[in-house]
Amino acid sequence: MAMPENRGGFLIRFDEDRRAELLRERGELEGGFSDALSSNDWAVKEWEVIGLLLAPGSITHWALARKGKKVATGKVRVEFTEVTPTQLRLSEIERRVGPKIRRNIISARSGVGGRVPPATWVGMKHAVGEIDANSLKALERLERLRDQSRTFIEQPGAGIVAQERDAVGIALDVFDQTGQIRKRTLHGWAAPEGDRLSSFLEGLAGVRTIEDQLIARDTTMFPGAEKVHPTIVGAVFAVGGRKLEVFNVNRTAVESTLGVDLLYWDETFDAWTSVQYKLMERIENRGERHAVYRPDSAFDAELSRMREFRARTPDSWTIADGRAAYRLCGDGFYFKFCSRVQLEVLSESLLPGMYLPRLLVEATLEDGAARGPRGGRVITFENTQRHISNTVFAELVRDGWLGTRGGSSKQIASIVRAGLTARRAVVIARSRPAGDAANLRATLSALDV
Repeated sequence: MAMPENRGGFLIRFDEDRRAELLRERGELEGGFSDALSSNDWAVKEWEVIGLLLAPGSITHWALARKGKKVATGKVRVEFTEVTPTQLRLSEIERRVGPKIRRNIISARSGVGGRVPPATWVGMKHAVGEIDANSLKALERLERLRDQSRTFIEQPGAGIVAQERDAVGIALDVFDQTGQIRKRTLHGWAAPEGDRLSSFLEGLAGVRTIEDQLIARDTTMFPGAEKVHPTIVGAVFAVGGRKLEVFNVNRTAVESTLGVDLLYWDETFDAWTSVQYKLMERIENRGERHAVYRPDSAFDAELSRMREFRARTPDSWTIADGRAAYRLCGDGFYFKFCSRVQLEVLSESLLPGMYLPRLLVEATLEDGAARGPRGGRVITFENTQRHISNTVFAELVRDGWLGTRGGSSKQIASIVRAGLTARRAVVIARSRPAGDAANLRATLSALDV
């Protein structure tokens, strides 16, 4: 991957004391904010790296910002995101690079100032590294985000990482009905440095991968959530009295992985839901473009394994099982057919596509409408007629309307191992009460992976 472009950046002084104080006091500042500024130096809708001066003589935060529409004479709305706290005295930086840096500081009130030139910016970064290595690391991460935001990530394995990203995102939406944790998590992803992609989780800010250990290190804060503890396999999110563990399991390099599965395990309802990702291709027919999935022998083998599982574990419910075990559908197997797969940064969106229950997929394939012009089987938006959206799927799983009515760890493990044997990456999300003493190591042990 190319090195971050040396294009300089901006330093903005919020020189109205009350305004700066209000921003500092905002509890959601690190979740992003917007403000009207008197600056005309930014390209519209292009992200730039910013140093915020919310206290006299100090850089208090690093952030990304882009200009929006005019909101008043001489003022524009500027959106700030990925706001990361730091504490750097300008006098310490000046002692190392000289007073020239002050000439470029933009006044939020008057708009005076401008872009810090590339050479000066490089000198400032050297000074920051000497003062606070963690601050420099945060700054360079924002530079990578800025540079990567100008194009889609197209390295080998990008499609698999995009599916993992979506699986993590929908798991977070199931867990948190506000959607804020998903937006913050997906928006903050950056492709790791170097030329090789690995799992999606490795690109999240604050998450550390640790060889052969399950030791929590740093802590990252997410809006609406308590602490997020990074581990070797993912992260643990906490909201109120609940926790969500999310981690990847993959036995092959991401560029040679053939697909992604999501396993969502909700202990409150004693239910688990499996989602297999399938990529649709875009074809043109009579001047119109359509999204099409063509089942193959591997797909048939996957369906066969699902049927075998259901044969071993029949789905049934009686009032004696309890109301929490009632389901609209207790099968547990779903597919997400993605009409477009692309990996991008500074995006909070899930992949477009459709969720379909296994039983509906089988019924569709048995219908004559699923036959293509040459007799092959196809799945399309048109011949399925109905599907479940991202939002509805998350709501139904969250409230226990979908998913199995229980299932032993041994049976669940067989599904996970089958996916790994088929060279698929597995994203496992386990939702449980916060008071549960079990941990990630226990989860992996139970799944025998």
